[in-house]
This record gives sequence, C-alpha cells and structure tokens, in this order.
Amino acid sequence: MTPVHEVSAEEIAEFTRGLNALGPQQRRILAVLIPRLIALEERGDPEGAIRIIDQIRTILLERRRTCH
Repeated sequence: MTPVHEVSAEEIAEFTRGLNALGPQQRRILAVLIPRLIALEERGDPEGAIRIIDQIRTILLERRRTCH
C-alpha cells in the first residue's frame, strides 16, 4: 500500500477554497473522478491516474476561465 501524504491545514484550506469556487456541475464531475483516481492509485495504475488528474485539471481550468 502506498504511504499516505500528510495533509497540512493550509493544504486543506486551499482545497476547500478551490472546491467552493466551483460550480455544481464541476463538483458532481469531481465527485465521480476523485474516487476513480484513488482506485487507480491503489491498483498501481499511474497512467490511468495521470489521465484522471488531467481531466480534473481541465475541469478546474475551465471554471477559472469562465469566472474571469
């Protein structure tokens, strides 16, 4: 099993701010993608995990562009 990264209070606050900035559609999509990312990591599938991370990044960047 992969060691778990210790998450700081600052990282949690940054994640929460980012999540709160998202619209409901982006939150629903992330609610599906994040568990898939965790499952891929547990299976040891780095290529799959990278694809999911790219999808998440795209969602977050789309939201930033629509907010500005």
